Amino acid sequence: MGNTDKKTILAVDDSEDILLMIKLILEDKYDIHTLSDPSKAEALLAELTPDMFLLDYNMPELTGFDLMPIIRSFPKHKETPVIYVTGVRSADFYTVAIRLGACDYIMKPIDADKLCGKIEKHINT
Repeated sequence: MGNTDKKTILAVDDSEDILLMIKLILEDKYDIHTLSDPSKAEALLAELTPDMFLLDYNMPELTGFDLMPIIRSFPKHKETPVIYVTGVRSADFYTVAIRLGACDYIMKPIDADKLCGKIEKHINT
């Protein structure tokens, strides 16, 4: 599949444009998997073991917050770092994200340097 030396990141966002941007920013350094339909996350996690998740918050049907308990229901993902990618600018959002187990968040539009910095900070901990 991919280079086994690279850490694996699963990015979930209903926007194909955002997923493409994330892939372009990160593909040289990480093994990037993308998912535009969050309802398929549970089935994908039965096969894939990411080292980190990048979750959009605002998606139809399942939000990034809805995905967190699904991710954490897998014993192998109890501690896997989750970074929310969001356009929501609110202290309440951050509070809930941390309470659910996220380690960080990044605002849209995505700044490549900030994204890489946050991933570096959390993926090896």
